[in-house]
Amino acid sequence: MSEFIRQKQIQNLVSDLAARAMDSEVVKKANNLSDVDPSASRGNLDVYSKTEVQNLISGADNGVNITHISDRDALTGLKVADRIFVSDDGDGKWALYIVTAITDGNGDSSSYEKVADEDSFANALTKEAIKSSYEANANTNAYTDAEKNKVAQIVVTQPVDLDAVESELSSTTATANNALSTANGATTAATNAQNTANGAVADAAAAQSTADDAVSDAAAAQSTANSALSTANSKKVDFTHAEEQFTSINAAANTPTVIALSQPIVAAVVPQMFVNGLRINGISYMPTSNEITFLTPYEIDSSDVIVITYAHL
Repeated sequence: MSEFIRQKQIQNLVSDLAARAMDSEVVKKANNLSDVDPSASRGNLDVYSKTEVQNLISGADNGVNITHISDRDALTGLKVADRIFVSDDGDGKWALYIVTAITDGNGDSSSYEKVADEDSFANALTKEAIKSSYEANANTNAYTDAEKNKVAQIVVTQPVDLDAVESELSSTTATANNALSTANGATTAATNAQNTANGAVADAAAAQSTADDAVSDAAAAQSTANSALSTANSKKVDFTHAEEQFTSINAAANTPTVIALSQPIVAAVVPQMFVNGLRINGISYMPTSNEITFLTPYEIDSSDVIVITYAHL
């Protein structure tokens, strides 16, 4: 190879190296690796940075294990946030302290806060204590299995307007009360008429000795009074509305249970039964009997309130 050719090759190599040195992709010695992305490079090499390593070991050098409180007070070089584990806190049990303030870094002049001890773990709340504490709050009650079973027995196939049910019950009660008031009014009218008739008879008896006409008038008055009494009696309702309330009754679900009323039931008015304000349809009875039989799809216990409205002679 001629000298000229060798020189030419060397010139080309120098030129190529100079161009490469100007390339941004080339790492330059003078930059001392500052032109390399440190985060990407550490990720590719799977190594931590100085800050990451310091964060990982943070706290590893500020924990101290000692035996007694006196050993804690003898420590030196303490810093805020140092953690000190004392095996015997004076009661034979361990405790963990954190340094909250220092003066000269000595244990006897630093301030501490106890962040945990053996008793705090040994006396952890049990499930029974948590339940009792929760239910001690105002307006907080236990929801028992028995109550859950009662709710599970209620089957509603369509929306029920409880306000409408209550309104219907109130209307029925008002109607019955009005009927009772009418009956009482008729009785009062009949009594007044009877009193009038008795007065007329007395007047007729007093006038008997003086005039036959007075007797005739008295007889006419008696007839009028009897007619009024007959009219009043024809309007008098021949039954009395009653409402009785029962508690302390226990009945199994879907089991016929008998309740004895204080009066026999008349056939003119169908009795109604309510459990905690809800009307029960599953009842049966015999007119002139004072017993009512009911059957519910859920259990009845002594805390439930049963109300029965009916009519008796």
